[in-house]
Amino acid sequence: MPSTHYSDAEIAAALEACAREPVHIPGAIQPMGCLVSLDSDMSQIRQVSANIENFLGVSVADALSGEARMVLGDELMDLLATELVKQDKSATVLTAQREVQGERRRYHVVAYPSGDDAFVVELEDQMCPEGHRLLDKVNDWLAEVRQIDDADTLLDALTQWVQELTGHERVMVYRFDEQWNGQVVAETRLAAAESFLDHYFPASDIPAQVRRLYDMNRVRSIPDASAPAIPLVPHDVPGEAAPLDMSQGVLRAVAPIHQEYLTNMGVGASLSIAMHEGEKLWGLLACHGLEPRPLEADLRDALCVLVQIAMSQLRVLRTQADTRLLHDIHDSNEILSDEMGRPLGPEGMIQRHGAQWLELLDAAGIALVTGEESCGLGTLPGEENLVAMAGWLSRHQQHDTPWHTQALATTPLAPWQEGDLCGLLAVALPTESNHWLMLFRREQRHSRRWAGKPEDTPMMRDGKLVLTPRRSFAQWQDEVRGVSRAWRDIECRAFGDLAKTLAVLTSSHEIAQLNEKLHHANRKLKSLAYSDGLTGTWNRYRMEQAIDAELNAAERHNRPFAVLLFDIDHFKCFNDTHGHEAGDEVLVALCSVLQGILRPTDNLGRWGGEEFIVLVSDCDAVGGMHLAERLRQSTAALDLGNLGSVTISIGVAAWRPGESLKTLIARADQAMYRAKESGRNRVIAEAASITSPPP
Repeated sequence: MPSTHYSDAEIAAALEACAREPVHIPGAIQPMGCLVSLDSDMSQIRQVSANIENFLGVSVADALSGEARMVLGDELMDLLATELVKQDKSATVLTAQREVQGERRRYHVVAYPSGDDAFVVELEDQMCPEGHRLLDKVNDWLAEVRQIDDADTLLDALTQWVQELTGHERVMVYRFDEQWNGQVVAETRLAAAESFLDHYFPASDIPAQVRRLYDMNRVRSIPDASAPAIPLVPHDVPGEAAPLDMSQGVLRAVAPIHQEYLTNMGVGASLSIAMHEGEKLWGLLACHGLEPRPLEADLRDALCVLVQIAMSQLRVLRTQADTRLLHDIHDSNEILSDEMGRPLGPEGMIQRHGAQWLELLDAAGIALVTGEESCGLGTLPGEENLVAMAGWLSRHQQHDTPWHTQALATTPLAPWQEGDLCGLLAVALPTESNHWLMLFRREQRHSRRWAGKPEDTPMMRDGKLVLTPRRSFAQWQDEVRGVSRAWRDIECRAFGDLAKTLAVLTSSHEIAQLNEKLHHANRKLKSLAYSDGLTGTWNRYRMEQAIDAELNAAERHNRPFAVLLFDIDHFKCFNDTHGHEAGDEVLVALCSVLQGILRPTDNLGRWGGEEFIVLVSDCDAVGGMHLAERLRQSTAALDLGNLGSVTISIGVAAWRPGESLKTLIARADQAMYRAKESGRNRVIAEAASITSPPP
């Protein structure tokens, strides 16, 4: 049979239709539970699932004509009235009991608002409550996680635990790359299940609208992939234009295209739990059963906790590694003198420390381009090409943020690429507009094994071209060329710090000042560490150095900057309640979150105790207020588990010509105390008229 060719326009239309598939409003549920949709007053029933009688002993007709309290029972309605309104448009999980046809039944309930005028109640039978056993399992997992100091070991352990608890034949951790392709990075399976470890799955397998659902609802449980959907009655609510939105529920029916996908994959039951890093979807814990497999709701909730604990530990491990990298970079950046007491210039710094920097940042070559000249170490393009790259960057790129690529051949810098140097990280030195520090990485050629060829399958249905799920998951392999290892944010930050250090050495004024200080402070500089031992942020001494450098640069180039001074509200009470060890954990977690918000050119330091300072380069008072408000909001949203939450009060001060470090910090300190006196958990600038609204 000859192959069918479709035009680009036809395929584009099919892709767009796939992206618009309304997976959140299927108008039906899975049969593992029942659904009741209430009006905004939670008094009248608008829709029910056709199987409601199996769960509540009430016919569809009686449910739709009766009052909500009669159908759901007094206990559940009282719980909804007190709990659902507290959730601010998010789902809440409840447990309720009621008598159905002479039998006392216990339900696991998920309740959530849908749109502006409806509430949804999803009920599942609690067949065999084992809350104490599950709590013991969670505590055992928490104890084991604390002993794991390697990310791969952590993810392997997670899949083993989940497989033992659920009995699914295959449990995987599925991590997304920059293009939303997924790679299986950990797996535990029984002999009957095919291995997908290290295999890639194309982005089209989990399209954008499904990924967005995982941002709202972390769990997708499909106990029986082949089970017919249970429709909602009535299908459309009179007077309502939009179908019932079930994004936050667990019973939402499976889209036909996904059912077909699971069938083609040989999967009879599926459970997916989203794994978020900060606010971004990092990956999925994916469980596959070869046959339908019921899953107790309480166990499903416990698995979510296991995943949350694993991701928290993964963040801790990454933070520890990042802190070590920054610490090593900062240590190597100490201002040194040679044996004769002569200070090292930028070229001397690169020759002396470049090999260590290349090792720490996993690079092949480092170069400093100053106008028409360059110096460097390792494998580099020729000087003419380095100068040409720096010229293009000076003309086209902002100088306050790093520029990086994994594939030079795909950028405007391609004409000056040499050999297998595919990756480039470039940072402008803040003292000069045409001075660039560059780091190069070699090509990282590697093969990718795909679970089926990464392409959608078009076919005609009802006279329209549609995309259908892949029918084959046989291994398919391609080779990635012309790409280096990706640059991580922490590497960009560390390299930015290095650029600042070298920038000081390009200024004759700075070198003269340092010459005067080196004789008296050399011993002190060698003994002082730049980072705080607990949080890994800069310590007070390092922050004072950085602020002094910014003051000099500001006076010389009239370049604005700001400082943000803050501390944790009521932290003494927190320590008195939870202990100093818990207080230390809060400081580490808070710094980890705030570091992720800052630009690579900003710096966070511990000023003393629970008091911290942020140095914000190239920023005026308004910009400082915006950043401070983001830091305040992120702190208030930080989930500390059993420890609750904390807030911070922030004072903002922008540089003024002729100002000293002492007066600048004093103004920020005064603004911070006004924030505390105004009720805490707020931002106030140096002028009392500039204040963020209270939360």
